[in-house]
Amino acid sequence: MAVIIAVAFSSMAMAAELKLGYVNLQKALNECFAGKEAVLELETETKKRQEQIDTKQEELKKLNDEIEKKKTVWSEDMKEQKQKELQAKAQEFQRFYLQSNDDLKRREQMEKTEIIKGLIEIAKPLAKEKGYAFLFELQGLIYGPPEADLTNDIIKAYDAEHKKKKAKKAK
Repeated sequence: MAVIIAVAFSSMAMAAELKLGYVNLQKALNECFAGKEAVLELETETKKRQEQIDTKQEELKKLNDEIEKKKTVWSEDMKEQKQKELQAKAQEFQRFYLQSNDDLKRREQMEKTEIIKGLIEIAKPLAKEKGYAFLFELQGLIYGPPEADLTNDIIKAYDAEHKKKKAKKAK
């Protein structure tokens, strides 16, 4: 009986010492330097693509306006040729538009995935160093005490690591 009580008390003591932590990866992604940098790069790329889309759209509008203005004086062959040209340019525009959106979404997803992988790799040793037995992602967590939130620590450590890597690339 004494052995069972001793085991029960030692199990409770170990459970009391078990530290659990959590991290908000979405917050870390949005607030770390690399995440902010990625957002700026994607915004720049999106603006550039939008300018290309606007230019192509303007070309389509001009061609359509030309067809509307001159269709009464053109021959049937010329009208047909211009309609085919308009249709081909419209299809090319649609392909470009869809491809641009797909490329931007794919790039955004790849960059987010890389940053999150880096955050997780930083989180593991940090949690171990701080004595946490388990580190959970915030999604699905209903409650966690603020002192168990390692998000800001992970952001700081990740930013420091990112700056080191960036400095090495610059050399």
